[in-house]
This record gives sequence, C-alpha cells and structure tokens, in this order.
Amino acid sequence: MYGFIARQPIFNPEMNTVAYELLFRDGMTNRFPDVSAEYATSRMISDQFLCVPSQRIAGAHTSFINFPSRMVIDRSGEALDKESVVIEILEDAVPGAELLQAVREMNAHGYQFALDDFTLAPEWDAFLPYISILKFDVRNYTLAQIKEYLSERKNLTGHIKYLAEKIETKEEFEQYRKEGFSLFQGYFFCRPEVIKYKRLSQNQLAIFRLQMEVGRNKPDFRIIESLIKTDLTLSWKIMRYMKHTAFKHIGACNFSKLTLSEVLRYLGENQLRRFVAVVVLASAGNDTVSELYPLSMMRGKFCELIAETMQEPALAENAFMCGLFSLLDTLLELPMAELMKQIAVPQNVSNALCHQEGRLADIINLCRYYEQQQWDEATGIRQALGLSDEDVVEAMRRATIWAGENAVS
Repeated sequence: MYGFIARQPIFNPEMNTVAYELLFRDGMTNRFPDVSAEYATSRMISDQFLCVPSQRIAGAHTSFINFPSRMVIDRSGEALDKESVVIEILEDAVPGAELLQAVREMNAHGYQFALDDFTLAPEWDAFLPYISILKFDVRNYTLAQIKEYLSERKNLTGHIKYLAEKIETKEEFEQYRKEGFSLFQGYFFCRPEVIKYKRLSQNQLAIFRLQMEVGRNKPDFRIIESLIKTDLTLSWKIMRYMKHTAFKHIGACNFSKLTLSEVLRYLGENQLRRFVAVVVLASAGNDTVSELYPLSMMRGKFCELIAETMQEPALAENAFMCGLFSLLDTLLELPMAELMKQIAVPQNVSNALCHQEGRLADIINLCRYYEQQQWDEATGIRQALGLSDEDVVEAMRRATIWAGENAVS
C-alpha cells in the first residue's frame, strides 16, 4: 500500500528552496496519470495532509497544490492548513462569480491563492485583490507581454509576488530576477522528484455508509461515530483533521481532552461533510485491506471492552482509540511519537502509545501479550488490573467477532 507524489522546488532569488509544488502520481513514472483533476487533488489532500505527516514531503516549506475550480468553489481547500499551503487555481478555470466568491471568502479566512498559468485577460482582474502569487509561464508569454500586463495593473498587484515558471536557463533566471520576480520554478533548477510513501487503505463499505449518513438532512452522530470507529484510516484522518484544520475555523480549544464523539459534534455537520467529501473522492480504486487492519480494530474493541469490564466507562473510548492506533507505526513505517504529533488525541493515549505510561498502556500490553501467547506477562498485568482470566478471554472473543464483522471491505 504505497502512494506516490512528485515535488518540484520553488526557489527565491538567492536560489534557496522556499516551497514545493506537489503533483499527484500513481507510480514512480514522473507523469500525470489518466485520472480527473478532482480525484488527483482529493488524493493529495487525503494522503498528504490527513494521513502522511506533511513534513515528510515538504519539510518546513510551503506546499503549492493544484485545485480545479469546482473544488475551490466547494471550499475543499479548507481541509488544508492555511499556514503552510498555497492553493493554485488551475489554468482551465473560468473566472466566474461563484469562483470569485469562494476565493474572496477563503482569502478573508487567511488562505493564500496563486493563479497558475492564467490567461492575461481582464476577466481575472476582479480576483487580483485576493491573490497572493501570480505564476507566469515563460514558455507561453514573452517578457514584454508579462511586463505590459503588470504595468497596466500596478494598482492591483502591489501585494502580489510574481513567480516565473518553466525557467530553463540561467539567462532566463537572471532576466526575470532583474524584473522583480521573487519566485522561480523550472528545469534549470530541478526536475520534479517522485517520492514513494506508505499510505493507509480505506474500508470502502464504511466510507459508502458514512457518505450516505452525512448526506442526510439530520445526520445521526451516533451512526457516524460507529462507522468511523470501524475504520482505522477514517479514525486517524478525522483526528488529524481536527487538530490541523478545524480549530483554525472554530477557535481555540484544548482538543486533546475531547473524545471522538465530542470531536464529531464539535466539528458540526458542515465541517464533517467537507471532510467526508474529500475522503470519499480519494477512496476510489484503493488497495486491498492489510491484515493489520482487522488486528487494529480487534485491539481497539478489546481495549474498550476491558475498560468497561473494569467499570471505567470514561476510559473506554480512549481505550478504543489507543488499541486502534497501536499499529500505526508499523502500517506507516514512521515512529509512533512522530505520528502522535500529527493528530489530536488525548494525552493518556499518546502517553500509552509513545511512552508505555498509564493504565491504557497496561490494557494495550495485556492485548499484545495475549496475542503473542506470553501467558506469564499477561497474567501479571491482568491481576494488576483486577481482571479474571474469564474477563480477558471473553473480551478477546467479542473483539475478534466484532473486528471480523466490520473489517470486510
């Protein structure tokens, strides 16, 4: 289960990398696959910003992401971290009223936009107050044409940075730098580099049912919670979405204290629908579910049942999350501590998974020891938690059945 992405550096006048344009790929071949722009962008959002830690791709630099106009209008970009992303409006976009309204509203909320290889037409003038970067394709327009365009719009472009793309020679770089361009991109600097990364697969049935539920006039949050709980990918992405995106719209809050059900209600119907729309579109044609997925779900349910048996209902939901995420480091081939920084999880979950601390760590270790048939170690933890052997066996039985019923894609 691997994903692929091409990144091309964007340089400043000192030829230092300041950003990357991220380009969707479906293999190590460096060309755009035969998919829709909407699918490509949704997969980019889903994989790079809701699953794989973005630092692995762009580091501390800004990411430029291509957006078809319909996804801008639908505000799909609000699933991204506005502090680290520039939304590129693609060259085939039509400068209509709907698109302008979306750009204006998102810009007011702090999102940055770039016009990518746009036609030098007056229809785009209304957009310029809300644009941060103009990208000029130096293969399509001469420097004289670009200078004439900018000269006629000095009163509209004073706040905008200019990016020269498809720069192929040092002479072109020097030429556009002298004209006040501050960003540069092209083969003269670096060809796009394809990166292979580990990605999570999706539970297709859970996603379909989730899409149906959030599409109702009055979604049932209990059903939504239960569907998300049955899928490791959805659980991971909703918590990361909450931490990196939702709090920027809703306001400051200590999300680490929220349970999954509270997270869903805090997001509200509109934010939840936006999240699901991105994940659903990105889920088409996914990989076979790994054997680690039902094991992850079994662990989550086992930990939840053990917490309930211990008569600690407040601990039960966090116990589920702890068990569900206990194999993320193996699935994504990344350190658990790094993964926990990417999502909003309660502190006791993070402590258990990263530092083996607290009662949740004891519960997940109990599960591991039973899986590995390390009976002496399992007995020691079981007794410390005040559980009988029958309690553990029954929890394991029920959790295994539950995972089998819900892990079918």
